[in-house]
Amino acid sequence: MRLSSAIARTSPAGLIGCFAMALSQAPAPTLDQLLSHVEANTEQYKATVPSFLCDEHITSQELRGGKLKHETAIDALFRVTRAGQTLEESREVKSINGNPSRSKKLEMPISFSGGFSGALAKFLSAERRECFDYRPDPSAPASPGTESFTFTAREAAAKQPACSTIQPGTTGRFVVDSASMQVVHIERAVPNPIGRDQSVLGTAAVDFAPVSLNGKSFWLPSTVTAFTTETPKTSAFRFTAKYSNYHRFAASSTILPTTSDSTQPQSR
Repeated sequence: MRLSSAIARTSPAGLIGCFAMALSQAPAPTLDQLLSHVEANTEQYKATVPSFLCDEHITSQELRGGKLKHETAIDALFRVTRAGQTLEESREVKSINGNPSRSKKLEMPISFSGGFSGALAKFLSAERRECFDYRPDPSAPASPGTESFTFTAREAAAKQPACSTIQPGTTGRFVVDSASMQVVHIERAVPNPIGRDQSVLGTAAVDFAPVSLNGKSFWLPSTVTAFTTETPKTSAFRFTAKYSNYHRFAASSTILPTTSDSTQPQSR
């Protein structure tokens, strides 16, 4: 095989430049295409991530007038267990405020769950697409190699069965790694009444990073945060959880053969 005369006279540097130009002119995926990639990754995570363990450090706070009123710090072993197609979250508390603890009941100013099992599926899955309007987010410049988008709950879809668990007024934002189409950050804000105080706004966010489990890569939470706004009637509450030291969790059992008991009396 020979190069044509025109290409043969082109220097290697020129060829590299031509290829780079061709790549730069490749059309960016449309929003629908990007959402389809993200949804496919979400479904793959739900279907294939194994049961696993990781270390969890929680800081839960109550603030009033910008001053800390109460804080609880917890170190725990966090577990995500697969039960068929369902992912169940649980934790084994190791210490509370630096003191060893075996208590299964935690009393914190604010708590949050679902960062592993539902943070993406609730807002970025195919069956929930009809529940939200998605748009590019030009208000916050994304980091290099990422793209940022917003989502808003659609009032017209509120009565659809798939949208029954979506709280009216929900808004959010997510950031996607352009190369892998994996979500690196998602956050949502909802009206969050506390008692009779209807003006509280609750926000939760999850940051994701790639983790290797049994030789396969999964994007799992590295940090989960949640907080509520302070109002004249209600304090502000903040929750931060950091996750590290991921490893696969597997339970095994051994079945031993039965043996006859020679001590049993013999019939005559």
